[in-house]
Amino acid sequence: MTVHPPGPTWTADVVSKLHRTARRRPDHPAVIDRHGTTSFRSLYLAAAQQAQDLESRPDHGAGVAVLRATPTAAFFIQVCAALMVSRTPLVLPARVPEAEALRDVQAARKAGCRPWKAVLAVSGRQQVPVLTHGESPAAPRKARALGMRPGGRALFAAPMHLNGPFEFALRQLLLGGCIILAPRFEAEQWLESVRGHKPDWAFLVPTQIQQIWDARPPRELRGDCSSLCLLLHSSAPCPPPLRQRLADVLGPERLAEYYGTTLYDGTFSPYTSRGPGGSPLPDTELRIVDPSRWPVAAGIQGTIEGRSRTGLISHRTDQPCAGRPQWQSVGDLGRRIKDTDRIEVTDVAVPGRAIVAGVKIAVAETHDTLSAHPAVRNCEIRVSPHDRFGSVLSAVVHTEDPALTPSVLRTWCAQRLTPPQRPHAIELRRTAALDHTTLREGHARL
Repeated sequence: MTVHPPGPTWTADVVSKLHRTARRRPDHPAVIDRHGTTSFRSLYLAAAQQAQDLESRPDHGAGVAVLRATPTAAFFIQVCAALMVSRTPLVLPARVPEAEALRDVQAARKAGCRPWKAVLAVSGRQQVPVLTHGESPAAPRKARALGMRPGGRALFAAPMHLNGPFEFALRQLLLGGCIILAPRFEAEQWLESVRGHKPDWAFLVPTQIQQIWDARPPRELRGDCSSLCLLLHSSAPCPPPLRQRLADVLGPERLAEYYGTTLYDGTFSPYTSRGPGGSPLPDTELRIVDPSRWPVAAGIQGTIEGRSRTGLISHRTDQPCAGRPQWQSVGDLGRRIKDTDRIEVTDVAVPGRAIVAGVKIAVAETHDTLSAHPAVRNCEIRVSPHDRFGSVLSAVVHTEDPALTPSVLRTWCAQRLTPPQRPHAIELRRTAALDHTTLREGHARL
């Protein structure tokens, strides 16, 4: 069964790559999840059938397919089906309302933009939809630069609504490799997955690496991870002591750090490299600028900006859909290493943003969600360091309602926010309700 719909150039590329892999290696595992193994043939046939079903029904999404991300083969079948018929997957976590993001992505498509993915990302002090188009997700450039390979096995233990894990997993799949999807991250379960499925590539964030390190003696960790050719970590710089311990146990040739954002590709830094920083991925341009966006000299700290030379374009939905890549920034700071192309990331503490368990979140989202509760008068959100998660949010909530409890607010947040966005602790400060009748009488006497 073959689907060849008209559409952007990436549509035909995705269909071709999936069809070719299904034909050449039909029984090769494409996805391994908690339900079992899905072969490339099964994945292609299921996606093609769903694609035909999508085309046979009215497109009420105006070219956008809202998909709730899960670490399952079923989710990636939905993604592939949407791409096969030139629809944009809007990848959302389970509980985030879709209406506003859907309207924004639909408006971008109506204006002529044809993105192959739309995800929520923190930009400025907000969480906004970010679109990616241009270079096909089936192009091997980025996947190969990050150490993935056709026929390889890549292990993910991260929420699939996040840009990095989702894009890396999709690129590995379209490269002809297998993706192993853990239902959630727990150090012992991750190690069990490595022992049982023997991935050659894995993606983690530093807080996860620390938990894995704490779960096993170094000698056992070396044996458990013997199948890994590359352990790639990202999201925030890995603490130097942990880097060194990890390199001593696994070997620096099997470790690398990736720095990148939803708006631009970044740097790849193998542990075997001498000196700080990482080199830009192939066909990626990075520069360091001052507050006026003028490039600064090597060694001077400034804001990191990036753009692509291959036509991979990412931008917020409130930005125009440019025909060529533009310089983009999320506010991270860095400096260029003199006489090299290497960029050292020096600070990712962007105002209004926090990194909780490796996930970048907009603090305002948590504030606005709590403030929307009818019993909350106002609230303050604080970011605090945390041994396990790197940092966490806490909330001080002011209320006049004697019946309001932290448990009620936790339930409210659980229905609307992802786990990293939820307050780790909630402090209630009760104030007496104002007698508005007395106030009116007082104003009248004045």
